[in-house]
Amino acid sequence: MIRMSWIAACALAWAPLLAAGQAAAPTPVPAIAPTSAPASNDTQASNNFSFVAYRADYEVRADASNVQTESYDILLKTKAAVEQFSQVRLSYSEKMETLEVLSAYTLTADGQRRDVPADRIYTQESYSSAAAAMYADRKVKVVVFPNLAPGTRVVYQTRRTQNVPYFPGYFSLWETFNVFQQYDDAQVTLTAPASLPMYVQQRGVQGSQAPIVRNGQARWTWKYRRSEPMPVQNWTAQPWEFSPTIMASTYRDWAQVAGAYQLKGGEAAKVTPGIQALADEVTRGIADRREQAAALYRWVSQNIRYVAVYLGNGGLEPNPAQSILDNHYGDCKDHVVILEALLAARGINSTPVLIGAGGGPTLPAIPMLGRFNHAITYVPEFDLYLDSTSAYARFGQLPDADLGAPVLHTRQATVARTPDNDAARNGSGFEVTFEFSPSGDVQGHTVQQPREVSEIGMRGAFARLNAQNRARVEESIMASSGFDGSGTLTLLGDPQDLTRPFNYRYDFHATDYVDFGVVGGMVLPDPPGGESFRDIYTTTSAPDNATPFYCNDSLREETYRLEYPAGVPIVAMPRDLDFHNAAGEYQLQWRREGQAVVARHRLHQRAVRGAQALCEPGDYAAFRELYQQVRRGFRGQVVYGDLRSVQSAP
Repeated sequence: MIRMSWIAACALAWAPLLAAGQAAAPTPVPAIAPTSAPASNDTQASNNFSFVAYRADYEVRADASNVQTESYDILLKTKAAVEQFSQVRLSYSEKMETLEVLSAYTLTADGQRRDVPADRIYTQESYSSAAAAMYADRKVKVVVFPNLAPGTRVVYQTRRTQNVPYFPGYFSLWETFNVFQQYDDAQVTLTAPASLPMYVQQRGVQGSQAPIVRNGQARWTWKYRRSEPMPVQNWTAQPWEFSPTIMASTYRDWAQVAGAYQLKGGEAAKVTPGIQALADEVTRGIADRREQAAALYRWVSQNIRYVAVYLGNGGLEPNPAQSILDNHYGDCKDHVVILEALLAARGINSTPVLIGAGGGPTLPAIPMLGRFNHAITYVPEFDLYLDSTSAYARFGQLPDADLGAPVLHTRQATVARTPDNDAARNGSGFEVTFEFSPSGDVQGHTVQQPREVSEIGMRGAFARLNAQNRARVEESIMASSGFDGSGTLTLLGDPQDLTRPFNYRYDFHATDYVDFGVVGGMVLPDPPGGESFRDIYTTTSAPDNATPFYCNDSLREETYRLEYPAGVPIVAMPRDLDFHNAAGEYQLQWRREGQAVVARHRLHQRAVRGAQALCEPGDYAAFRELYQQVRRGFRGQVVYGDLRSVQSAP
């Protein structure tokens, strides 16, 4: 069972971490290929275990506080499942809720029950609390199951009591039954005062959206079974997008969610004398308002250390701007608050933005705070989104996970979208030159052509480059391209300087790469220091796909220049290729320039159904066809050598 509550990109966290074997936050979408199922995610675990029985009972009080009782009966089928469920970790906030393990035992294949000893159920600090970059009051209840083996059933029941709602009057239920898992018997019940507003949405489960009302209490019951899990798919969106799902919320619309967040968030952004003094100092001598905003953004990005804070309702309520300034650290909400205050000190309005980073382009049908896992800033005056938690994004740039995402502007209480994750931002390329010597050695250089997303990633990678690891990085780049030689990195800019673009160049030299004494054919060599899309066809190895998937608009361009020695005949080169279908277009151009051959590859992938929609299973075939053309394009060879030196076939 997947309880939809993200422990997230930032510190927008309020619900407990799930037991072992349940889903985590969505996987970020790659720049080119639509999302494929991660190797270790719950989509692969469907053959390892099954739910013999699952029960979730929610009892909601008039103030939206609630008690959740859950029962699990899980059959372990493989050694991998034994490892996965050897201990179950249940996270909770000790200041806002209590968590009890009511029972825990195993059932062996021959029916013997073995209770978990009391000393094998204990409480410890959560991983987040123990981490250096986090402050938290979260605890973890750990249940250690002994003597597990394939065929054993793990059975446990918990009761979680939330005494204080995370937002006034807010309760939500979000249960998703992953189609890649087996459920023999699952049931969810929800009980609440009939007078308490409750908005319900369901898909693929038995039960009614209308409750049974008795003695002033409304009760919903849903049931679900799936005896055969769906086979793992090559590409898939998050399970909640298409799997059987139950959603319930006491909030009627997204504006109500925004108002609840803004209630405390607005207070935290107060302009204090210290904030005003800093804003004046950072913008001294800058008259242009946009440049003032850029300077303040850079200051926050580079001076407020990211530290997640989960204290009480710290997962949803930011700290005051002045305290963030005093401490010089904070989580994403704190970044938003101090930037909002600094901008306000210069008369520039902004709003906090709740965002589902990396989670695809859609919102649930009813307001579910669990859809948001991050907070960023929007400046209406410049129509710009800013994410100051990204230390390597220039003013106006956004990381990949922030693009094309649904967002909630909390000050205006409106739903919007960040800029599309399209070719203008999510694109990259390179130019590489290979100069061959008569002896077969080669030297050359690779220069990147990054767009926003690629530049942010490169800055992050090279910011960690130093004298000690540079040589190892240079060697690794060369080895990964299959050359026997060496290379040198040259940074074109400072990765820490957010006022100017950043790039890099890689110069390389390799020996004995080719023998020009014989007639041969040369495919385009792997570019040292450049990431080619030549193997993208491997992501469509399956003949078809049964689930929706994410597909962004993106552009990749690669230019190869092969310079052959004088006197080496260039016999032939491949024909051009120009292919178009619904998934995009792929062009390949070959040109002869004296003793040089230039090949240009261009792959433009489309968001088939638009930037705000998922691709459907039937769209997969078009991507497979498009990527197959790329595969064929990179198979082409330049034929060189003196044909008089070869003999004809008999």
